[in-house]
Amino acid sequence: MKPTSIEAGRALHDEQSIKAGFFAALVVAFLVNLIWVATSMFFDRFFPWISIIQGIILGKSVRKYGYGIDWRLPLMSFFLALFASISGSFISALFLTGREFNTGGLVLINEISWHTVSTFMLNEYGIVGCIYGIFSGVLAAFYSLRELNRDEAIAYRKFKKTINIKEDRR
Repeated sequence: MKPTSIEAGRALHDEQSIKAGFFAALVVAFLVNLIWVATSMFFDRFFPWISIIQGIILGKSVRKYGYGIDWRLPLMSFFLALFASISGSFISALFLTGREFNTGGLVLINEISWHTVSTFMLNEYGIVGCIYGIFSGVLAAFYSLRELNRDEAIAYRKFKKTINIKEDRR
């Protein structure tokens, strides 16, 4: 027996998993930050554009594991990509600073204070880091939405009409 389009739309709605998308995004953020630090240490340079790549990969992982078709997953992936951009920049700067002082970055973790973070945000991260971070978040939000084929889109639209959810405008 073939399911009706409303049942197919309900299945699409129920298939979403914010929790799975969140954990996939956290894993991606951790792994890309690890690669970011390793790349920065290997080349002894800071690469802020890695946050853009991080946003794309994070958005695609949220799409793959979150199956999102409403507004929650893009919003979540935007803020996680922004946080991952800030944390990746901070950790890379921490390890590069540790290399300058002939110590490790892990030793400097004990010395982090509010002043350290505020100085980093104002002087090192600055407006350029904000631009990279926001762009990373926008790309993550863009890539996190699930692409529906024509039949799925019609079924989901019919399901939303039955439960009186406002129409998403994309």
